Amino acid sequence: MTVTIFGREYSIKSEVDPDYIKKAASYLDSKMQEIADSYPNISENRVAVLAALNITYELFQLPGEPGDQTGAEEIIIRLTQKLSDVL
Repeated sequence: MTVTIFGREYSIKSEVDPDYIKKAASYLDSKMQEIADSYPNISENRVAVLAALNITYELFQLPGEPGDQTGAEEIIIRLTQKLSDVL
């Protein structure tokens, strides 16, 4: 499938439900646009990193046992790797 994030098309091959991929891509796109609107003079790479940090912050705010971020850390590691692969 192909998704558009921050004006660029990316081919995604995944076993995950395509609707979920589209929703995740749309969410990332909106976060990146939010950053770009707030900081119009920064590079696309910095926009991506700041968006990733904002999403990571949101992920850490999810309910769970205090101090137990093992699941969140694994998700962040996987998402960071995917982001690195794309950039």
